[in-house]
Amino acid sequence: MQNELKYTVRSREIVDLAAAMKNASLTLSPYFQRNLVWRDAHRRDFIDTILKGYPFPQIFLARGPIDVENMTASQAVVDGQQRLNAIRDFIDGKLDVGGKLFKELDPKKKEEFLKYEVAVIDFDLDAGDERLKDVFHRLNRTYYALSAIEKLASEYSASEFLLVARALAGEILKDVPAIEELEGVVNVDAANPIAENVFSRDPGIDDATWAWIVQQAEGPFSNLIRRNPVFTPFEFDRKVPLMFVLNVMSTYLTGYYNRNDRVRMFLEDRSDNFPEKEEILKQVNETAEYIDEMNFAENSIWWNKANFFSIVAELGRVPALRAQSPQVSADKLNAFAANLSSDYALAAREAVNGKAQREFRGLKVREALEG
Repeated sequence: MQNELKYTVRSREIVDLAAAMKNASLTLSPYFQRNLVWRDAHRRDFIDTILKGYPFPQIFLARGPIDVENMTASQAVVDGQQRLNAIRDFIDGKLDVGGKLFKELDPKKKEEFLKYEVAVIDFDLDAGDERLKDVFHRLNRTYYALSAIEKLASEYSASEFLLVARALAGEILKDVPAIEELEGVVNVDAANPIAENVFSRDPGIDDATWAWIVQQAEGPFSNLIRRNPVFTPFEFDRKVPLMFVLNVMSTYLTGYYNRNDRVRMFLEDRSDNFPEKEEILKQVNETAEYIDEMNFAENSIWWNKANFFSIVAELGRVPALRAQSPQVSADKLNAFAANLSSDYALAAREAVNGKAQREFRGLKVREALEG
């Protein structure tokens, strides 16, 4: 029966889990997962827990299908992503605990760490089983509860509208990052990793769509927001840029609205067929290139999220505003910022995501650029 969820409870040594992460047979960030949200203080406390031999809650994994020809199997993390990432980074030398890296521990401590047994619950689910998302959501209802955008990203993981937003927000990479060495501790074949884990993308996304999306990755807009102080690292961790981009795209299609009110509508309506995707990608990326050439100072008000939203929305929706040189536009917006009206300042500070405030800021930005 569909409701008979099969699982096994067992223990696995850290050395086994580390090897699985290294050869990509264990996916830390499957399509339904959140981004990493632990701060370094949390990560160090967790590693210290292991070093002291204390227990920690079980990790939940989903078992994928077995490749009988290549004799390989794959798994994905349903709950425990933050803990496994901390373990990997500690072994890789990216995280110190008590001022010491893993390689600086004495041999006995290294062995104890690698032999530490982790309680693991293995679900017998394949990558396309809807119960994966259900289990993930249920496990994340309390501690570090999912935000609204994390829920949407999981629920609509196969939506073309979301995929375009993820590409623009920098959540998709052109190339899979190289597998890093584990300081010679784990003996695995790094030259022959599993090329593509079945959990790396939602199974509802066909090969052609995924290949097209990957081609759009690391474009001008994603590079712009990575290089400039629009979002904090913590906001990237919590997918704030993704919600920002979804609102930019929705505004392009429908005009200004309150908060995130139109996002779910477009995630559903443009899920299987998104005819404007090429147009939106073109306009948003060309807008990003234009803003990049405006060379705003790092402390400019135009890197504030509300103001940045306004210039992206206006320059994207009204391409004619980009007819003048970027420097001319920058001079006009800088002059506007130097003599900021109290009404605009209020609209950029309070209730910034309200329809009235968005329309007012958009109007003033447009008038400044046309002036």
